[in-house]
Amino acid sequence: MSVTNPAKWDAEHPNLYTLKVSLNQANSSTMQFSRRVGFRTVKVDGNRLLVNGNPVKLRGACRHDIHPTLGRTTTRSLDSLDVMLFKQSNMNFVRTSHYPPSESFVEFCDRYGIYVECESAVCFVNTHRQRNYAPGASSDDPAFRNKYLSQVHEMQSNFQHHPAVLFWSIGNESAYGSNFKASYEYLKSTDTTRPVIYSYPGLAKQKGEKIYDILSMHYPGVEGNMEQYGMYTSAFQGHGIPAVFDEWAHPACYTYATLRNDPNIREFWGKSLDLMWKGVFQSTGALGGAIWGYIDETFAVPQLKEGDDFWKEFARTAKPEGFRGDCVGYGEWGIVDVWRRLKPEFWATKKAYTPVKLTQTHIADFAPGQKIYIEVLNRFDHTCLSELRAVYSYKGRSGNASLQAVEPHQKGLLTVPAQQWAQGDSLNLQFFTPDGIMVDSYVITLGDAAINYPTGVTPGNLDVTENADAITVNGNGFSIPFSKATGLIDHATVHGETAIENGPQLNVYVNYNHLTGAEVRKIADHLVLDTTTWKVKAIAHSRTAQGVKVAVEGTYNDVAVAIDYVITPAGEISIGYTANGLPNGYVRELGLCFDLPQNYSWLKWQRRGYWDSYPEHSISGNTGDAHIYDSHQSAYGEKPTQPWAYDTHNYYYWSDAGANCSHPLTNMAKAMKENVLFYTIKSHSQDPHGISVVSANAEIACRLNKTSTDRLQLIVDNKWDYPEIAWGNYCKMQDAAPYHGFIKIVMH
Repeated sequence: MSVTNPAKWDAEHPNLYTLKVSLNQANSSTMQFSRRVGFRTVKVDGNRLLVNGNPVKLRGACRHDIHPTLGRTTTRSLDSLDVMLFKQSNMNFVRTSHYPPSESFVEFCDRYGIYVECESAVCFVNTHRQRNYAPGASSDDPAFRNKYLSQVHEMQSNFQHHPAVLFWSIGNESAYGSNFKASYEYLKSTDTTRPVIYSYPGLAKQKGEKIYDILSMHYPGVEGNMEQYGMYTSAFQGHGIPAVFDEWAHPACYTYATLRNDPNIREFWGKSLDLMWKGVFQSTGALGGAIWGYIDETFAVPQLKEGDDFWKEFARTAKPEGFRGDCVGYGEWGIVDVWRRLKPEFWATKKAYTPVKLTQTHIADFAPGQKIYIEVLNRFDHTCLSELRAVYSYKGRSGNASLQAVEPHQKGLLTVPAQQWAQGDSLNLQFFTPDGIMVDSYVITLGDAAINYPTGVTPGNLDVTENADAITVNGNGFSIPFSKATGLIDHATVHGETAIENGPQLNVYVNYNHLTGAEVRKIADHLVLDTTTWKVKAIAHSRTAQGVKVAVEGTYNDVAVAIDYVITPAGEISIGYTANGLPNGYVRELGLCFDLPQNYSWLKWQRRGYWDSYPEHSISGNTGDAHIYDSHQSAYGEKPTQPWAYDTHNYYYWSDAGANCSHPLTNMAKAMKENVLFYTIKSHSQDPHGISVVSANAEIACRLNKTSTDRLQLIVDNKWDYPEIAWGNYCKMQDAAPYHGFIKIVMH
C-alpha cells in the first residue's frame, strides 16, 4: 500500500484529509479509493503539552448532552451544531462532562479541529453530593473494580482511534480510591499516546498516589491562585506539569434574584473569562480551561398525569422556595441556551478566547493619507496569521488589510491601507478563516470619539410657583412639580406629556458578605432600603447662577438623606445626594429610582463597554436602539423564535408564570447598561421627546425595571457591582460607604 499527498493534522482547521491510497492486488491491478484519516502526536514535556511538537493552549467549555425537548440526550444534528458553535465561539477544546459523548460528536470534533477531554462516567464518588447521586464509597471497594474498569475500557475502545481525543479523564470530583488507580493503570497500559487526568488530584496525592499526567483543578480565581485538597496553583501554573482548569469561569446561574431582574450579570461575567484566559496564555505551565458550561441545563418537564415525579423533586433540591415550577434543572449556566440560541456569554467567550488579539483599539496619533499600523498577537497554536483574511471598513469603504506571516504565539503587524482618516471616526476590522468563519471583529477609535449627547429643550425663562401642596419649576415646554407632602417629583411633564411620574427614591442594595463559595443558591445577607418608610423633613428652593435649586431633606427610618436639585432653562436636572446611617458592605447597587409613565416603550443608549465591538441583538452593546417590549413570546416548552435578548418570559427563574407582571420587559431592556454616556427612554423610535440620563465620563449605570403591578421604573446607579457572582469570578468588591452620588437628567 502506498500513500500520496500526506497532510498534517492541525487543531485549528478541518483536520481530516482525503488521501489517495493505492492497494496492489494479487492480479497486479490497482484499486483507487479515498479515506479520511488524521495524524497527531501528544506529549507532556515538563509543564507544557505538545501537539505535533507545538505547545498548545486549550480554550474550552464543558458539555452535557442536552436536547431541548427530550432531556439529557443528543442527536447527530445537535452534535454537529454544537461543534460548529464551539468553532464559532473561538473554542478549541471540549470536556465531555461527565461521561463519554456520542461517537458522532467526536467525529465532528475530528473534522473541525476541537480537542477533546474524554471523561469516564464516574462522578461525585463519596462526596457531599451523596444526597442526590448516592454513588457511595465505591472507590476502594473491590466489588466495584470491574465496574470502574468497564467504564474506562468502553471509553478507550470506542474513542482511541479519534485524533481529536487529547487526553482521558478517569472521573470527576471524586474521593480517591484504589479503583481509580486501577483505571489509570489500565489506560496507561492500553494507550501510550495520551495523558490521563483525575479530579480531585489532591485527594490522590494525600494517599501518596499520582494517577494523573496533567493537573486538573476546578474554579480558580481570576489571578490563577488556588488551593484544592492540598494542591496549589500560582498564576495558573501547577507543580511542574501542565495545569488545566477543566471547570472554570462559571456563568451566573444560581444568583436567582439577580437573574430575574438584571441579566447584565451575564455580560459582566465576560471580564472574568478574559482575565483568566490572558493569565493562562502568559503562563508557560498553564494549559487552559473549560467554562462550566457550554449549554444551559433547564428542562421543561410536563406535568405527570400519573406516576412519581422523582426527577422533578430531585431537580428542585437546587431551587429556593418561590422559584420552583415545572421547569427544572440546575440553571442557565451555558453560553447558549437549550435551543442553541446565543446568549451574552457566547460573545464574551468569542472575545476573551480570540486567537487574533489586537494590542490596541484606540489610536491617538494618525495622519490622513497614511497607513495605519496595529500590533497583533497570534494566539493560535498551529496557524500562521497570513492564513487569515483581514477586512477593514471605513466610512462605507471596505477592503483587505495586510497581515504579516506571524507564527503562533508571536507578535506582528496589521497594516490598513491609507485613507483620509478623521478625528473621532471609527475603523472596523474583521478577521476570517479560509472557510469563512469570522474569528473576531474590532472597532478602532481614531482620536477622541464624538458623542452626540441628547440636548434639552430650547432655553427660556424659568419660573417658580409655590402653594400649599407643591413647589413647581416651569420652563420652556416643561414643568417639574415637587410635592411638599413627599419631597419627590410629582408628574413632571415635557411638551405636555408626562416624563417622570414620581421620584426619585434612594436605591440601595448592599451585601453584608460575599458568597464566594461554589453553592450560591441562596440570597446573601443583604440590605435593600425600604422606600415605603420615606418621610420628608424639609423642602426649599432658591435661585442660582445655573437656574433653580430645590433642596430636600428626609429620612428612611434612621437613615438621613439630603438631595439637591439644580434645574436649568434647558430642562437639565442635576441631582446630588448623600445618605447617612446606612451600614457599610459590598455594594450591589447605589443610586436613584424613578417611576416612569406607561407610554414609554423605546430605549436608546451609548456607553463604554468592556469590549470594543458587540454583535447585533446584544443586551449591552456600546450602542443600542430597541423596543423594551416584545409580543412574540413562546409558550412553556415551545421553541422560541426570537433572539435571546428579546425574551420576556423565563420559566426557570420566574417559575410557571414565566414573568412577574402582565407586560414584562425584554432581557435587553432589563439588563443594566454600565458606564453609560447617555441613556434615553421615550415612547417610540422616532419620538424626539423623552428623558435622557447623561454622563460625560461614563460613570453611571442604568437599567429598567417592572414591578408586579406593571409600574415602569428607571434605576440610575452611581455604584454597582455583582458581589454574588462567585466561583472565582471577577467582581469589584467596592465599599458601599460613603453613600453619595450625582446624576444628570435631560428633558427633551
